[in-house]
Amino acid sequence: MSFIAKTASACGRVARPAGVGLLLLALHAGTPGQGLPALMRQALGSDPAVAGAAAQLRAALERVQQARGSFGPTAQLSANYTDNRYREAPEFDLRPFNGQQAVLQITQPILRGTLWPALQGARHQSHQAEAALAQAQSEVVQRLVEAVFELLKARDTVGLVQAQQVSTAEQLALARRAHQVGTAPLTDVRDAEARADAVAAQAIASSAELTLRQQTLVELAGAGTETLLGRGLDGQRLPVIDPASVLVWLSDAATGSPQIAQAQWALQMAEAEILKARLGHAPSADLSYTLSLSKDTGTVTSPLARRGDNSAIALNVTVPLFASGVTQSRVRETLALRDKAQSDLDLARRTVGLAVRQAFTGTLSAVAQAQGLEAAVRSQELALRVSRRAYEVGTKANADVLDAQSKLFDARRDLSRARYEAWNNFIKLKSQSGQLGEADLTHLDAQLVDWRSEPMLTPRR
Repeated sequence: MSFIAKTASACGRVARPAGVGLLLLALHAGTPGQGLPALMRQALGSDPAVAGAAAQLRAALERVQQARGSFGPTAQLSANYTDNRYREAPEFDLRPFNGQQAVLQITQPILRGTLWPALQGARHQSHQAEAALAQAQSEVVQRLVEAVFELLKARDTVGLVQAQQVSTAEQLALARRAHQVGTAPLTDVRDAEARADAVAAQAIASSAELTLRQQTLVELAGAGTETLLGRGLDGQRLPVIDPASVLVWLSDAATGSPQIAQAQWALQMAEAEILKARLGHAPSADLSYTLSLSKDTGTVTSPLARRGDNSAIALNVTVPLFASGVTQSRVRETLALRDKAQSDLDLARRTVGLAVRQAFTGTLSAVAQAQGLEAAVRSQELALRVSRRAYEVGTKANADVLDAQSKLFDARRDLSRARYEAWNNFIKLKSQSGQLGEADLTHLDAQLVDWRSEPMLTPRR
């Protein structure tokens, strides 16, 4: 849907954008908005980062299975067949013979110190993959909410500009009538025309912004966004957050943040690798059983056929003696990697802590700004009514009325943005603390009401 403004009409120099009729039709159709939980499921199902993280988790779980299987026995069967052609001096008569052999070998590890840390490392890696998947999902939900709010902010801006066009057209018509009867100078008409042209340009820009936001959300969620245009935030409900609860949010983030969890599991993996490297010095023991079946039609030294079987049980002990310093180097390498993992964990804690504080402060600031702008809108509405009456009795110029109109619509636009920013920062706060889930999307979806019930876009006389 396009909302491109057309050239101002000759009579009023203000024209509605080409898509205004479609927008108003969507608003008055009464169709329910598409729920945020449904959009979330669609976005999660189509996001490549989530798909990649899920595949990484499956691979990590298979590595756990492989590490666990290393404790069990292994069996292998080998078979061979040889066909010989033998000639011996001095006659060099040809004597063919062949042989067949099958060998079954079963090996059970008895003592392998590296198997346990390898299993622990695989388990830690699977937990890290789970945290990575949770973070990818949380980021998708956060981007989705941001994209939805950017779309609704652009829609509100389009509606506000349309309302401003109507008010500007009315003021332009009033200035022309006053000029025709000689009660207003020509400058009032020119001021109104200039303001109408400026608002028309704003309409073009806001319509293009709305189209871009629609395309962005379609690419993210993989679904149409037309039904969302009929919904908006309830201006009476804002996020409720205790200004003194920042330490609680930081504590929740320390235990629930997927980013911190990934760094913690990476540190555990590094510890397991250190133990595994140190056990490279340790001896190992395997128990093996071998069964061999063979038969042949002769050998080089005997023309008689033979057939037999052989079985053996063996305990194989291996003691590492010297590896040219490789084992010690491997230990030092794992120690260095452990130090890096510890530094990464410290960095993750700092990064998440800063993000939590920013989102916390942003939520409080946006809530306070929205509450302040509500009073500013009421004041600007009163100022506009006073300016209009003063213009009608000739005590104020048309430029004063136009300025009051501009300030009113700017305040309404800022109020709309502050409300969306408050909820957007609150969702970021939930995401950074590891608490964002479908229940939060359901709660946020309940805040989106019929856009027609929001009186902010209706000019008050």
